[in-house]
Amino acid sequence: MNKTKRKPYPWIASRAVLACLMFTAIAPAYGQFTPLVCVANAGTTPPLRRSEITARLGDIVIGCSGGTPTPAGQAVPTRDFLVYLDLNHTGRKTGDLLDSLLLIDEPAPQAQVPCSTDVSLCGWTGGTKGPNVFQGKVLAPNAIAFYGVPVDPPGDFTQRWFRIVNLRVDASSKPPLASGDPQAVTASVSAAGLSFHNANGLIVGYTQSIVRTQVRDATGNVLQASANGVEFPNCSTVTRQRFANLRFSDQTGFQLLPPNWIYNLVTGAPGAPNGQALPGTIYNTESGFYNPLFPPANHLNQAGLADSGTRLQAVISGLPAGATIYVSTVAVTYTDGVPAPNTNPTAQARMTAAAEGAFAPVAATDTLDGIPVVAVPVTQGSAAVVWEVVKGSIGMPIDLDFPVWISFPGNSVGLGTASVSMRLGPVSTETAASETAWIPRFADAATTLPLLTTINMCPSTQYLVTTSPAFLPVVVDGQTYTSPKSFPWQPGSTHTISAAATIPIATGTRYTATGWSDGGGLTHTITVPQSPTSYVASYKNQYLLDVKVVPAAGGTVTATPSSVDGYYDPDTNVQLAVSLAPLYSFSGFSGDVSSPYTSQYLRMWKPLSMTATFVKAGAVSSTVGVTPASGSGSDVTLQATYEGSQGAQSLKWVQLLLATAPDGGGQPFCFVHYDVPGRMFWVYSDIDGFFHGPVSPASPSAELQGSSCLMDSSLTLSPGSNGPRLTMNVPLIFKTAGARNIYLRALDEAGVDTGWVQHGTWTQELPPLPEMAVYPNSGGAASQSFELSSSWGQHFYLSAAPIGWTQFLIAADSTGGGQPFCFIHWDRAGQEFWMYSSDVGFFLGPVKPYTASNLLNSSACSVDTAQSGPPPFSGPIFSLSVRVTLKAPMQGPKKMYMRTLDALKMDSGFQFVGTYQVP
Repeated sequence: MNKTKRKPYPWIASRAVLACLMFTAIAPAYGQFTPLVCVANAGTTPPLRRSEITARLGDIVIGCSGGTPTPAGQAVPTRDFLVYLDLNHTGRKTGDLLDSLLLIDEPAPQAQVPCSTDVSLCGWTGGTKGPNVFQGKVLAPNAIAFYGVPVDPPGDFTQRWFRIVNLRVDASSKPPLASGDPQAVTASVSAAGLSFHNANGLIVGYTQSIVRTQVRDATGNVLQASANGVEFPNCSTVTRQRFANLRFSDQTGFQLLPPNWIYNLVTGAPGAPNGQALPGTIYNTESGFYNPLFPPANHLNQAGLADSGTRLQAVISGLPAGATIYVSTVAVTYTDGVPAPNTNPTAQARMTAAAEGAFAPVAATDTLDGIPVVAVPVTQGSAAVVWEVVKGSIGMPIDLDFPVWISFPGNSVGLGTASVSMRLGPVSTETAASETAWIPRFADAATTLPLLTTINMCPSTQYLVTTSPAFLPVVVDGQTYTSPKSFPWQPGSTHTISAAATIPIATGTRYTATGWSDGGGLTHTITVPQSPTSYVASYKNQYLLDVKVVPAAGGTVTATPSSVDGYYDPDTNVQLAVSLAPLYSFSGFSGDVSSPYTSQYLRMWKPLSMTATFVKAGAVSSTVGVTPASGSGSDVTLQATYEGSQGAQSLKWVQLLLATAPDGGGQPFCFVHYDVPGRMFWVYSDIDGFFHGPVSPASPSAELQGSSCLMDSSLTLSPGSNGPRLTMNVPLIFKTAGARNIYLRALDEAGVDTGWVQHGTWTQELPPLPEMAVYPNSGGAASQSFELSSSWGQHFYLSAAPIGWTQFLIAADSTGGGQPFCFIHWDRAGQEFWMYSSDVGFFLGPVKPYTASNLLNSSACSVDTAQSGPPPFSGPIFSLSVRVTLKAPMQGPKKMYMRTLDALKMDSGFQFVGTYQVP
C-alpha cells in the first residue's frame, strides 16, 4: 500500500474514482428491497424405528430474506403455514390443537413466548415483536396448519427463521422395502403469499430396523443359534441355573431412549422433566421439544413431553410344568462371562410392573449371581416381563442385556420348546393423533426366538449319552447313534464315548465341539457310576470366512484373530489386512463385503465369502483415473490415481489440470503439480506465469492459487501409495465458473511422460461470499466499538489469512447516497488501519493497531486507533475491533456495510450488515 499521506490510494485517483469503485451496483438502491423469498430445509434426518407409531421426525427449518420490513407501529402481515406429511401425524392433541410448534427467529428458551390465546391476539407490529411460538392445528390426518403466524420481512442481507418442531408420524404404516433398506419420510411446506424454494419432498427421517433382539448364552458372549434354544433333559432337576441372556441392541445410539426426567427407583415417582427447548438441539430422550416455562393453557406445558422411556417387552411361552423363571430386574454388563448391574455412565433399564401406565419399579425377590432378580409368575406356561429405559447412552450403539435363570423338577411334563417374543413397547393400535394415547407407542412387531427345549431323556435304564443341541451323532463303544441314546449299563463297567470335533450344518456353517459334560476328551473311556448319569457333548455354531486372492501372486490377506481353518464364532470381530507383492496394487474386496480399503473390519454374523483382487502394474507408467469423474460445484476434492511401472516411488511428479483443453484453451485453468520425491505441492499461476510453492501437505496456506482455483493444502495429506499406484487428494476452491475437462499427467524416473490424459469433467461454480457480520448491528451512540468478523466456513484458515483487506462503511446506502460517510480500511497484509477522508479526497494512514494517533480523522468520523485492532490471538474467524466516533454531519439513520478482498483475491463488494441511528 502507498504510505504517502498526500497522494491518493494507488487505485483511487479522485473522489470520482472512489465513487466508481465503491458505488457500483453491488447493493440495491436505498429504500428498495428484493422480493421476499423463503427456503425450506430439513434440520435433521433422524433414523426412525420401523415399528414406532409415534416416530419423531427432524425439524423443518425455513429461512426467509428480502421483502420490505413493516413500518414501525403498523401491523405485521400474517401467514398460514401448512405442512403435509407422507404419513399420518400421531402426536399429542388437545381438541384440534397439536403439540407441534412453530418458532420464530430461533428464540432462546427464556425468550420463547407462546401464543396461548386466539391467534388474532398474537400479532406483531413493525419494530415490536409479539408471541414467537405458535401451536399447530389438525388440518387432515397427514396435514398440520399453523394459523396467523406474523411474517415481518427482514429486508435484504438478513434473514427471518421459522422452525417447526414436534412432528410425529406413524412409521409402522410404511411397508419395508424387500431389500430392507431405509425408506425416506418426506414433508412439504407452504404458506399462501410466500415464495418458497425447496419446499417439497423434504426428507425428515428414515424408517429402518435399528433395534435388534437376540437370545445369547449364559455368558452373554455367544449368540444362541440352535433351533431348540438351550436343551435340558426333562429327567434332571434344574435349580436356579443361569442359561440365557435376552439382548436388546440399539445400533445407532438414539433408539433405546429414557424419559427426560429421573425416576425415584424405590417409589417410581418421576422427577421434574428437564427443559429441551434450545432450537436445533438433539436431545437423546423420548420427548421432543419441551419448555417447562410454558403456561398450562392448551396443554402447552406438556407439549413435546413423552409419557415414559422406551419400554422393552419379553413374553416367554411354552415353559414346562413346574418351571420357575427368574429374570434380572436391571440391565447388566458382562465381564469375562460374569454379569454385573449397569451403573453410570452406562445406559440403564429397570423392570416395571406393566407395559402401559406409570412407571412402577418391581422389587427384586432374590439375588442370583450378584444380580437382583424377580421370580416371574408363570401362567399356563407363559411369563411376561417389561423393562423401561431409565438412562440413555451418549449417542453410541448400546446393548441392554437381561440374564435369565430357570428351575424345574425332574421328570417334568409339558415337553417341547419354549420361545421368547421380544418387542418395543408399549404396543398400541392407536395410529392417529390422540389426547390420551401413550407416547411412545409401537405396532406389535415382535421377534420370536427359541429359548429352551426340554427333551424326553428319562429312559427305563439310567444312563444317557446325548448332545447339546440334541439329535447330533455320538459314538459309543465304536457304534454311531443319533442322540439322545440311553444304555442299560452295569455300574462299574467301562465304555468308550466319542464326539466328532466338527459337524457340517450347511455351506460355511458347522457345529464345533466344546467338550463333554464330565470334562473328558472328545474320545474317552468312562466307568459307569452307581447313580443315574447323563453324558452331554456340547457344540457351538461357527461360520466360515472364505477369502480368495486373485491373482494368487498379487499379495496376501491376513485375518486377525487368526483361524486355522477360517471358522469363527458368531459375532466375532475380524480385521483383514492386505499385503502387496512387488508391483501389484490392491483393487478391492468383493463378495459379501465390498470395500476398496486394504484394512477391513468384519463381524461374523453369517458365512462370509470374499475375493481380494490385485492388479499388476503395466509395462509403462500411466494415469489411472479421477474420482469424482464428473459433477459441479464451487469446491471439490478430486482423488487422482497414477501408476508407476516400477512402483509408486518410481514416479517423479504427477499433475492435475482443469481446463477447456490441454493447452488451457485460452481460458483460465487450474494446474496442480506434486513433486513425489520432494513431497511438495505447487500450483501454476496463469496470472503470474510461474509456479507458486512449494507447500507441504496439511499446511494451511493461501499461496497455491491461480486465476481459476485455490488448492486448500490444509485439507490434504501426503499422497498415499498402493503398490505401484499413487493416489493424490486435491481439495480445490474455484474462482471462475464454467465447464472444464479434468486431465492427469505423470513423469517417472525413466523419463516416461504420459502426456495429458482426460479422465473426467467438472462444471466450476463461483463460491459463496464469506459470511460477514458486525456487532452491534444496530444502535445509536455517537461513540461505539464495533466488532467486525468474517468466516469462510469449512475453509476456516482462509478467514484469517494475511491477504487482502477488509473495509467497513457507515453511510446512507452502499452508493454513499450523496451524504457524508465513514469509510475505514484494514490492510490485512500490512496489519494497518487507513481511513478514506472525503474532506481531502484520499486515504489517511497508515496507523498500526493499538497505537494512539489522531491521523484517522475527518468531518464524518474518527477512529480511536489506541482501542482498535485484531484480538491478540487469531482464531478460525477473522475479527477486528474498531472504536469509531461519528460526528454531526453523519446524524440520522444510516446503514452499515462490510467488504473484503479475501484469500481467494476475490472482491465481495459491499454487503449490508446492519443499521445505525447516529445521534
